[in-house]
Amino acid sequence: MTAFSYDRKTVRKSLRQKIRRAAATAIHQEDVWAEFNIQDIPAERVVRHTYNPETKQFLKNETIVKMEKEPFTNGAMRHCFRLKKLATPPQSASNHRFHSYGWSRALNYVAKCYLNEAGEPDINERDSVLTDIILQYEAAHWAEKFNVTAPKKIDFIRAYALEFVDRPGSPMFAVERFIAGKDTYGCGFLKHNTNSGFVDQEVRRKTPQVFSAHSFYASQGNRLVADIQGVGDLYTDPQVLSIDYRFGDGDLGPRGMALFFKNFRHCDLSDKMGIPIFPLSRNERKHQAKYEDDESTLSEGSPLLEALMCKFKMLDDNRQMRKSILVMPTDLNCAYSTDTEKRNNFSDVSKTIRKSFVASKKKKAVSIVKRTKSDIDEVTSCLEIALTDAVFDNTAFHRFESGEVKPRHRRNSEDDGSDLKGNMCKRKSVALMKVDHPPMEITDETKSNLGKVHYHLACLHGMDRFPEIVSLDRIVDDELPSHDVFSVVFHLSHAASLGDVKACLALARARVGLHSSASPLLHTNVPIDFDSAKDLCRRAMSSERSPASPKAAAGCLLYQILEDEEAAGDVEKLHVLEESLNFLNLAQREQAAVKEHAKKMQSRGKADGLHVGDAVEGNYFMEGTYYPGKVIDVLENGNSVVVQYDDDGSSETLPVDNVRPIEVSAEVLSHETSRLTDEEAFGVSNTDEIVLLHYDLISKIAELKEKTGDRLAAAELFQQAAEMAMSAGKMQTANKWSMRAAELET
Repeated sequence: MTAFSYDRKTVRKSLRQKIRRAAATAIHQEDVWAEFNIQDIPAERVVRHTYNPETKQFLKNETIVKMEKEPFTNGAMRHCFRLKKLATPPQSASNHRFHSYGWSRALNYVAKCYLNEAGEPDINERDSVLTDIILQYEAAHWAEKFNVTAPKKIDFIRAYALEFVDRPGSPMFAVERFIAGKDTYGCGFLKHNTNSGFVDQEVRRKTPQVFSAHSFYASQGNRLVADIQGVGDLYTDPQVLSIDYRFGDGDLGPRGMALFFKNFRHCDLSDKMGIPIFPLSRNERKHQAKYEDDESTLSEGSPLLEALMCKFKMLDDNRQMRKSILVMPTDLNCAYSTDTEKRNNFSDVSKTIRKSFVASKKKKAVSIVKRTKSDIDEVTSCLEIALTDAVFDNTAFHRFESGEVKPRHRRNSEDDGSDLKGNMCKRKSVALMKVDHPPMEITDETKSNLGKVHYHLACLHGMDRFPEIVSLDRIVDDELPSHDVFSVVFHLSHAASLGDVKACLALARARVGLHSSASPLLHTNVPIDFDSAKDLCRRAMSSERSPASPKAAAGCLLYQILEDEEAAGDVEKLHVLEESLNFLNLAQREQAAVKEHAKKMQSRGKADGLHVGDAVEGNYFMEGTYYPGKVIDVLENGNSVVVQYDDDGSSETLPVDNVRPIEVSAEVLSHETSRLTDEEAFGVSNTDEIVLLHYDLISKIAELKEKTGDRLAAAELFQQAAEMAMSAGKMQTANKWSMRAAELET
C-alpha cells in the first residue's frame, strides 16, 4: 500500500462518525420556529415541481407540508409564509433516530406567493413562480462549475415550486430553505452586486464578483449570474442575465452584462482562475482608479438596517429595483446612504424597464469634443483593432508568455483601513490559490456574445448613462459633452473585432460621415475613411453568428458607398446587392420563426412540459449522444415522450430528463425579441439598420442585370419588383417597372 492510498474501512468509519455528529448537532439544536407550533397545523397535499437545468424541464412528485395561514412578513410583491416539510429518510442511514422526530423536527422553509394589485395572493402568477425556480437552479448550476476550480466554494439555496392542488385554483408557491444568523465573519444578509451593474464597494468580497464573471465565460457568454446576495457564501434570490432575455423582467440581457463588466475589478483571484480581462477604455480605467485600489475584503454587519427592514422585504424591493434600476444618474437622489443595501434600494426610480432606458430630454449636445494627442492616438488604435480579429493570448489573461500569472501590486499596507467606520474588520477574501488554473476556453460563441456586451456598453455610453466618465477638461464653449465618445469608439471597436455586426455597421456609418444611433457624437469625432468603411461592411456581412437583418443593412450601405465612389464595376455591385437581398429574405424567415416561437410559448405555461410537434434533441438509446428530432407522442402524464429522429426517421421512447427542447437561435431571438428596442433605449429610431425597401433592392439588381446584358433575368426582376410595389400601394412606381419589364421581354 502506497503512502497515498486510502483504507476504505477507515474512510467509511470516519464518514459514519461525521454523520452521527451532524445528526446529533441537529437534534440538540433549537428550532427557531418552535414557538409558532407549526406542527399542530393540518397537513396539506402538494405537488412539488423541481427543475432540471440540463434538460430545461420540470419534474413533478407529491409530498405533504404544513404551512401557516397568515403571512409572517411581506414585501412589495410577495407574501411570505412559514412552512415545514418532512425530510425524506434515506434508504439506509446511520442515525434513524433523527428521522423519527416527525413534524417537531421537520425542516423549516419559506413559501412565497405573488400578490395582485389588491394585495391578495395571485393564483395566476404561476409562470412568475416557476421563473424564480429556474433562476435558482440556473445559478446553482453555474455555482457547481465555479466550485470545480474555486478555492472557496459557494452554493445557492435549492428552491422548488409547491402547487396546493386541494385549494381553490391550485395556487403555486416558491419554496426555499430558511436561513438565519450570520457568517463566520459576523456579517448578516448582504448584497454583493445587482443585475444592473452595482458592485459593492464597502464589503468588497472577491468571491461573489469573480463568480459572476466566471459564470459568463463558463456559459460561453450566454449567462451571467448577478444579484448575488445571502449569508456568507450561501446565496439566494439571484437574477440570471441571458443573451436572449429569457429569464423574466429582471433579465436585462447583454446590457446588464455590460453594466457588470464596466464596474467589475479584475483581481488576483480572477487571474488565478483563468478569467480573461474585460478591456476598458482609458477614461473608464481613470475613473475606476479614483476609488481605493484595495485587494483585501471588508466585512460589516448592518444591524440597524436589519431592524428596519426584514430580509424578505429587502428581496422584494430588490425585485422591483431589477425592473427599473437603469435610470439616468441625474434622476437619482445623490444624498443616498453609504450603507451597502441602502445604496442599492433607490426609492425614486421609474417603474418599468422601458422608461428607465429612455434618454432624457436635453439641450443640444456638443458635437465636437476637445481632443488631446493621446485621445487621437487611442481612436486611431481602436479603429485598427476594429478591422482585426480578437486574439486571446496570455496577455488577455494577465499572464506572462510562460503562462504564469503576473503578480498584482497592492497599494495599501496590511494595516490600512483597520479603523474604518470603527466596526469594520479587514481580512483577505480567500487564501491565495497554490495552483494557477489554465485560462478558460474562449470559443467562437463566447467571442460573439462578448462582442454584444461591448456593443451594448458603447450604446450605454452613447445614451449618457455614465456622465461621471466625462472629464471637466472637455469643456468647449462652456459646454461639457454629454458622454465620453472615446469610450464609445473603444467598445465599438472591440465589439467589431469580435465580429459584432451592429458595431461594424455603426463604425462604418461614422467612417463615411453618417449619423449612428450608437452615439450622436460618433460621426463628428471619427475621421472619414471610405476604404475602412467598406472593410467594416464586408466584415459585418461575413459574420457567421448574427441575425440577417443588420447584415442586409451593411450590404445596402456598402452598395451606396460603391455607387458614390463610382469606381466599382457593375459585377461587384451586383454581387453586393444579391447578397443583401439574400440577407433580407433570410431576415423575413427569421422574423416568422420568432413569431411562431412566441405564439407557441404564449399558449403554454413553463411547467406544461413537452408537446407533440416540439423540436427536441433526444439522448439516443440513453448513450449520452443527443440527436435532433421531434416529439410524436407524450406518455405517462408527461414524464416520457416518443421522439422521432430527423436523420433516419427512427423513434424511441425516452424519459423527459433525457430530452432537450430546441429553441430559436439565441442570436435571432435576442435581436428580434429584445425587451428594449434601440428606439426605446436611445429615444430615437435606430437608423443604422435602415435598408433599401425590398422592391427597391430588386429593381436595383434588375438595372444591373440589364447593364450586364441579361435582359430576361432583368425583365423577371422588374416584374417582381412591380408586383411588390403594387402590394405596398406604390402604383406609379409599379407601373413604371411593369413597362420596363415589358420592354425587355420584347
